[in-house]
Amino acid sequence: MVQLAAAHAGRPKGGLLVAAVHDAADISRVDLRLVDVASGAVVGRLDGQQATGSVMAAGGLICLAPTGRNKAAAPVRVIDPATGAATDIPAATAAGGRERASPSTYVFGHLPTTREYKVLRISAAAGHAEPSTQSCEILTLAGGRSHRWGPAPSPPVLVGSSVSRHKAVTQGFAHFLTTSHVADYDGIASFDLAKEETAINCCHSSLSLVELNGCLVFVHHDYRSCCIDMWVLADLENGRWLRIQSLALGSVLRGWEDDTSQQPAPLIPVHRRREIFAQPLMELDDGRIAFWVAVPNGVVRVYDPKTRKCKDVVGMGSSCSIVGLYRGSQLGCTCSR
Repeated sequence: MVQLAAAHAGRPKGGLLVAAVHDAADISRVDLRLVDVASGAVVGRLDGQQATGSVMAAGGLICLAPTGRNKAAAPVRVIDPATGAATDIPAATAAGGRERASPSTYVFGHLPTTREYKVLRISAAAGHAEPSTQSCEILTLAGGRSHRWGPAPSPPVLVGSSVSRHKAVTQGFAHFLTTSHVADYDGIASFDLAKEETAINCCHSSLSLVELNGCLVFVHHDYRSCCIDMWVLADLENGRWLRIQSLALGSVLRGWEDDTSQQPAPLIPVHRRREIFAQPLMELDDGRIAFWVAVPNGVVRVYDPKTRKCKDVVGMGSSCSIVGLYRGSQLGCTCSR
């Protein structure tokens, strides 16, 4: 049983971020933090977790899953941060009951309509340095059901699942950036966790995917135009996107504020004094937007569109990563075992 080191008091108005702080001396150890976005206060913690791969959050629960090669024997652990209760699930296995030895990654999602949780595992073809296919297995967590893995449809094209900003889960769909080199467009592959089927949606110049207040958003850091464009998927079936924000780089990232150069920035900047990436986390109740700026110092930064200025609310350090967030209504959700 996992115990909360400091239980959260009250319901934060904006929501809670789930931060994973990795131990530099022991990469298999991770400390989990619940951070109030509005104030930057750490309101809860789960220390000393064993994490050999991905740390994910959805629907009020936290999932720790093994990734990479030769980690199939490690279990998938699901934690309820409200109670500290943990459930260990055997890792996915290949046909015939043999454990997979191929590189793999996981996605953790919540289905609001059925209150089920699903874990999707994506594995590369074994024995290939550059695999051309991927296989999938899926597990459903619901009351009264045994935790058994089953086959799931493979993506129609290769998807990027190892980098956290190349995937996002919204409203029962897992979305991935495609990584195929044969297509002449950027693409997003969407996996319906309820129906357990995939589809392809096109977009342009997308660099990262995020879930923002229940919607799928892709973010383009346009360094040549010195702006951050954010697009929301308005129509999943028809692949229709709407731009919802276009922010000046200098209003969110340090080092771009006083750039008076007439020359455009390179496609990928290398200036050490400039921050180069801000990941949107959530929109607060008052319209402000919280960003995660991992490099160089790992800070949660809140941008106010009214003043076009930002403020650092909490520094988490360069060894920390943000793995999810909770809305107030999700706190205390449980997964039946």
